[in-house]
Amino acid sequence: MSKYTVIKNHTSKYPDPIILKKDQEVLYGIEDTQYPNWIFCKSTSTNKEGWVPKQILTIPNLDRIAIVTQDYSAHELTIKEGETVLGLANLNDWTYCKTENKELGWIPTSCLSRQ
Repeated sequence: MSKYTVIKNHTSKYPDPIILKKDQEVLYGIEDTQYPNWIFCKSTSTNKEGWVPKQILTIPNLDRIAIVTQDYSAHELTIKEGETVLGLANLNDWTYCKTENKELGWIPTSCLSRQ
């Protein structure tokens, strides 16, 4: 875990994020061109859509169905320059963080500077 200072504002574009449980099925969609290894998926049980890291998905079958290999939330944080966050994990140019208010979520790593 590392402490970071927010060096660029970030506003979440997904107010209702996809939240998945281990072994849940998703429809495997397109890969993000700006952030490789993020796959746009749709939950087959809730119909929610969102970006999921390729590393936690099985190879999709012929029907483009993949299985999630661990619990996951696509919650993005809205943050302001100057805030301090605790980085819990780094993946595909995004960092999963905890704010001073204990909110958990993803921030583009380019918005952060390690303290």
